[in-house]
Amino acid sequence: MNALETHDLGRRHGRRWALREASVTVPEGARAALVGPNGAGKSTLLNLVSGLLEPTTGRIEIFGGPLEPAAVAFVAQDKPLYRRWSVADLLRFGAATNPRWDGAAARSLLAGHGIGSRERVDRLSGGRRTLVALALAVGKRAGLVVLDEPLAELDPLTRMEVMSVVRDLPATVLLSSHILADLAEVCDHLILLGAGRVRLCGGFGDLLRDHPATGLEDLVLHYLRNPEEAR
Repeated sequence: MNALETHDLGRRHGRRWALREASVTVPEGARAALVGPNGAGKSTLLNLVSGLLEPTTGRIEIFGGPLEPAAVAFVAQDKPLYRRWSVADLLRFGAATNPRWDGAAARSLLAGHGIGSRERVDRLSGGRRTLVALALAVGKRAGLVVLDEPLAELDPLTRMEVMSVVRDLPATVLLSSHILADLAEVCDHLILLGAGRVRLCGGFGDLLRDHPATGLEDLVLHYLRNPEEAR
């Protein structure tokens, strides 16, 4: 089964299309990298899949059915956590707003990275706030976790720590990032956007077999420079 399917998905702002005719699939259990230059439509796609935007055209299926908010956990780039709350406050909020809440799983992730329940969000580093946001996603028990630039502004060691958590998440993951080297270590599926359209979608192994690329970065750069070859 596919965790995510979009069919001719589009979003228009006035006369401008931010995303157009986007049809992608993400298999259940995959770690899917969403990549492309600025303005390619990545955030628009993530917001549509997360239910934060309504599509202008097309449709979205999550695990073979219509989009349900409970099935998707979204971690935005700016991690909009309540900064003056403690970690414990956030966990209580998660329990109050999610009927399938798994507090034990969320607390286990936090404890494994030395984040105490009494710590206040505005006193945490960017990396630790990212881990708190991931813990809330785990607690929601969503089948699909959507991450918008979770590695932005993190140092290399913290990026490794965050990506190790992403690798072990008990869910399908759709992850947007500009840091291709980190994505190549964890992800097994690629969605490449360019100018609001899907340029490439498929498993890393299949895509690399079909192209004489040396790795993910080479593959991405080739199809961005030669969009007429995309499929």
